[in-house]
Amino acid sequence: MKLLRLRETGTGAVALDCWCEAQWQPVAIDEDFAQAFAGVEGLPATMAVAADVMPVEHAEPDGESGFELEFEPGERAVLLLPGAWVWNGLESVPRAARRQSQAVGYMVEEQLAEDVEELHFTCEAVLGDLCSVMAVASLKLATLKAHIERLGWPVTAAIPEYRLLANLQQGSGVWLEPAWAHFWDARGRGLSVQRSLAGVVAESLLGAAEAPSQSQQADGDEAVTDAPEEGGTLYLLGDATELELATLQQLGEVDVLEKAPEALFLEQLKPSVPGNLLSGPYQVTLQSAEGPWWKKPAIAVAACFVLQLVFFMGAGTYYKVQANNADKQARALFAEIFPGASASADLRRQVAGYLNQAAGGGGEFAGQLQQLSGVWAGSNSAGLKLQSLRFDGGRGELVLQLRAGNLGELDNVVNQLGQGQYRAELLAANELENGVSGRIRLR
Repeated sequence: MKLLRLRETGTGAVALDCWCEAQWQPVAIDEDFAQAFAGVEGLPATMAVAADVMPVEHAEPDGESGFELEFEPGERAVLLLPGAWVWNGLESVPRAARRQSQAVGYMVEEQLAEDVEELHFTCEAVLGDLCSVMAVASLKLATLKAHIERLGWPVTAAIPEYRLLANLQQGSGVWLEPAWAHFWDARGRGLSVQRSLAGVVAESLLGAAEAPSQSQQADGDEAVTDAPEEGGTLYLLGDATELELATLQQLGEVDVLEKAPEALFLEQLKPSVPGNLLSGPYQVTLQSAEGPWWKKPAIAVAACFVLQLVFFMGAGTYYKVQANNADKQARALFAEIFPGASASADLRRQVAGYLNQAAGGGGEFAGQLQQLSGVWAGSNSAGLKLQSLRFDGGRGELVLQLRAGNLGELDNVVNQLGQGQYRAELLAANELENGVSGRIRLR
C-alpha cells in the first residue's frame, strides 16, 4: 500500500508526494494535473481561514521534477488531501439518510453557510445516530477522480490529512508540521489550520466537551457520557515549541509519539479506510493490465454463447441430414408403390388423398396397404423389393408383384400377410437368375 499526499504549492497549482523510505519524496506529475485545481472554488465557508496559502513545506530543488510513480500488480494507494479542503463536524444523522449526500448536507447547512449543492458529504457513525460528517467541494473531487482514472493510478481512498490521527490511538491527537497543524478530536472531528493558530484551535477543539445540540440531546445522555473528559491523554506528533507544549498540557496529559504519523497510519491501515471521500459518484474505477473488472465475465459469457451457438448449428445440421435421408427413403418407397405417379412436395398429403379415394370407392385398399406396410417394416431381408401393386376396388383385393432372394423369403412374406385381417395367397412364382419373383393376392 502506497501513501500519497496532494499539497498546494502557493501558486494555485498542486504537487504530489509519496511516502518512501520514511520521508515524503516528490512525484513527477504532468502540467494538466498540476494546474487542475487552480481557481477551483467551493470550500466550506467555515474553513476559509485555514485555506490561506502557506509556504511550501516540501519544495523541491530547481531542476528536480520528482520520480515516476509506479505500482506493483495488485498494489493500492491512499491519497491525503489538504485538510483545509475538507470540513469536518458532528451531527445527529438518522441511519436511513447517511448514504444520501444531499440529505446529510441539508442537516449541516447552517454550519457551513455554503450551497450544499456544490459539496459532497460523507457520514460515519460515531455513537448511535451521532455521526462524523465531512464536506468537500464536488468540483475538486470530480477533477481528482478524472485525473486518477486518466493516469491509471490504483487510488482506492482519499482522506484529509488530519484523518491520519483518527485511529492511531484511543484519544485526541495533534500533528505539528512546519506550516500546518492538524487536530483530531476523539469525539469524531478533525481540522487542519495554519501553525500560528494551533494554540487557539487546540483550546476550542480539544478543550472541555461541548454541550450537545438539540438533535444530539434527543438521542439521550449517552453521547455526553462517552465524550472524552477534560484532562484526558492528548497524543502529540511532531516538534512543538515550548509555548505550544504548555498550551497543550493545560488541556490534559500530553503523550509525545516519536514515530511519524504516516508510518503509524500505514501500520494500522485496514482494507476499508475510514473517512474515504472517494465514495458514491466519485468512487474510482480501478484499471489493470487485464482490463476492467467486467472483462473476464464478459469473455466467459461470450464463450458460452459461441459454444451454445455452435452446438445448435451442429444439431441443426445433423437433423437436417437425417430429414433429407428420410425424405429420400419415403420418395423411393412411394415410387415403388405408385410407379406411375409423380411424387409431390407433400408426400403425406398425396398418399392420404389416394387412401381417401380408395375408401370412397368401397374398397379395402387402406386396410390392406396398412397391413402390407407393417409386414414390410418388420422384414429384415435386403433383397425384398416391390415390383408392382394393383388394387381392384370392385373385388376388394390387392395384387402385389414382389421380388425376393429365394422362395423361402417369398413364402415367409405370404405367411406374415395372412396373419392379419386379410387373407394372403401366392398366385404364382417364377425363378430368376438372382432371386424369385412372386405374385401375391391380399383380400
